[in-house]
Amino acid sequence: MDKQRFARGEGVIMGAGSPFERPLGYVVLCRAENGGTNPAARSPLTTEQLDEAANRDVTVPHGISRAAAAALPGLWYTLHLPSTLSDLVDTPARILKAAQQLKLDHHILLLPIDVFDARYVDGFFRGLHRTLVVCPDDLLEEARQRSKAMNFALPPVGYAALSDEILTAHWKAIHHHFIPDSEPLSNVLTLTRRLDLAPVLLPHRRLARQMGWASDLAEPSPDNGADGLVLRAVHGQILLATISRLESEETPREVAEQRFESTLDEEARSLRFPLTLALPGVAVAYSRTAYSSELRSQISPLSSEVEPNVWSVSLHERSDSAVEDAAIEFAATHHAVATNGLGLMMPPVPRDAFVALAELERHFIGNENPASVRSLMARLDAAASSIWSEDVVELIKRASQLTVFSNFPLGLLTLPGDTSPLTARLPLTYRPLTPLIRTLQHETDTPSSVNLNGRVRVLIAECIPTSDPVGRLSRQGWKVAKEAAQAAGDALKIDENETLTPDALRHAVAEYRPDFLIISAHGSFRGNVSGLVIGDELCLELGLGPGNAPPVVMLSACHVAPRGAGAVSVTDLLLREGVLAVLGTQVPVRVDRNAMLMVRFLANVLEELKHPGQFATLLDVWHHVQASNAVNDILGASRSLQNWAMKDRGSIPVLTDFMMNRSKGRLRRGRIYEDTERVLAEIADDMGMGSKVRNWFRRPGYVPESMFYLFVGRPERVHLGHVANRVKSYRLRP
Repeated sequence: MDKQRFARGEGVIMGAGSPFERPLGYVVLCRAENGGTNPAARSPLTTEQLDEAANRDVTVPHGISRAAAAALPGLWYTLHLPSTLSDLVDTPARILKAAQQLKLDHHILLLPIDVFDARYVDGFFRGLHRTLVVCPDDLLEEARQRSKAMNFALPPVGYAALSDEILTAHWKAIHHHFIPDSEPLSNVLTLTRRLDLAPVLLPHRRLARQMGWASDLAEPSPDNGADGLVLRAVHGQILLATISRLESEETPREVAEQRFESTLDEEARSLRFPLTLALPGVAVAYSRTAYSSELRSQISPLSSEVEPNVWSVSLHERSDSAVEDAAIEFAATHHAVATNGLGLMMPPVPRDAFVALAELERHFIGNENPASVRSLMARLDAAASSIWSEDVVELIKRASQLTVFSNFPLGLLTLPGDTSPLTARLPLTYRPLTPLIRTLQHETDTPSSVNLNGRVRVLIAECIPTSDPVGRLSRQGWKVAKEAAQAAGDALKIDENETLTPDALRHAVAEYRPDFLIISAHGSFRGNVSGLVIGDELCLELGLGPGNAPPVVMLSACHVAPRGAGAVSVTDLLLREGVLAVLGTQVPVRVDRNAMLMVRFLANVLEELKHPGQFATLLDVWHHVQASNAVNDILGASRSLQNWAMKDRGSIPVLTDFMMNRSKGRLRRGRIYEDTERVLAEIADDMGMGSKVRNWFRRPGYVPESMFYLFVGRPERVHLGHVANRVKSYRLRP
């Protein structure tokens, strides 16, 4: 790799009506299981145990039907095709860098052949180019007839024909069909064989194709060759940022040559890019509940194959662990390619880590003891320590945001060298891996981004009656939020509705059609089920109905997203109802602390709407609120600390002095609790109370409760302002 590309021509025409305005769309076909139309019909959604006869056609332990797994060779192949027509032509580096904000996914419709017709295809392909169908060979003739009738650009291709040569031919055919008058790139992309390396390798190879780094187009050999791959991919991101900056500044070529090395050094120090991690594994309790002893005996550790997982047209016929590896690696690679960032397949979660997590979550069901929580979190870190490699740590330190495909809350761990949980360090969101077929469907069924354009409507659905003290306290918090929003105009409109039955909740959602739905309810965690209590019902699925699901649901309720026991949770199931992003809690939370967190979140959303520029997405706002809430976790731990925080220090209280003055620029995200303690102790020293306040930090101590909230889904796709204002130099469908 070198500096050969900067200050280049535009290459892409984005005028109205241009074919570049529409992404490319693909279909991967499979057979429906047992003659039905849903390949996921028998994937385990475990509220009861499945025996060998009932589950013989589903892999264990993550759960993907063999019928759907047959689509994996086709899914991997389409990931090597262009996602947009811009991939086919010389695209400026500044556009490639800016695309990291937009998530330009491959649009892939995973569908049983039985329902490959206009009913399903028309809706998915609205705004897309109908490009190519990939399928097993025994479905090829039927696919050919149906795709021709639906006007796909290219004839379908069967698995037997998939090769490097046919991949090159498809790139050329797509270019010739859609943009024959544009100059194509000459570099050729070949199929990625090492699926275990694909999350970091394929995004880098696609970038190398655009940037003209011919030596980086090749992949490591199956024998080894992976050494230094992550470092090389990171260097590619540094080069991209450097060239992008020089292009954006419209630097003349001669000046760019002179500034290149110094700019490269500056970008190397400040580089951030989107990171995707895949962390396989299921909780011990999940396997015990989901599968009979016979099936559990068949479970082998993922990534335990003697040979690396290598692509082939028959990869779906391999062992359960190899098939599940390939599916998880695909999901992570698909997302990493979409972000134009990097990804990594991590080792499976150790069994002891899930056991330690379950014990930690159970501890909160009683009156949590701060010292015990610290001890249990340290035990969790120790149990999971084997997952940290130098590559993982280096990538996380470079990440602008983190997407984790896992059933395990990685953000609760402390990164080596830090003292606070990872979720405090950077914006983080999860994609559950159980059942795995849902993960594949959710990943390929790519929704458009939600652009709120400076106005947000919030519905607070209060499901706790006023006769309940928790209901009265939560209403006090909502009153504060509503008064602040009303005083600020119409940028943030907050409606509160009493919804004491599931029907009342559904009616309110249909009536108000909110952007954000906050459900204030009691949570219930029994056995392997975690849901909301609404009226007299335990609700796992809310039945919001097609088209009625709001983009964002925030569950202001206790333990609705526990992870240690592998519970079926309302948090995860809301994604199936069409919700884009769901916030849930792993443990019971105090109503007053939860109210403060939600009010702070709404206040920060309001501030961004009034004065845009600090936060681009919902995930950015949430991360700021969650991490900066460390001071409230600490000061809310005891009455003594609460009273001290409200003491006047000159003309302002201690807490105000901390937030407005003393903490500015001094709180490191990876050490935010440690740094918050230090700054508060300095204030206490100035007041002659240093020893007393430090003692309160230890006895009774505090719990980092804010770290036990998590987002699942795609909160990074919810843009608070106008996306066009963030990416002015080009027009692409976000």
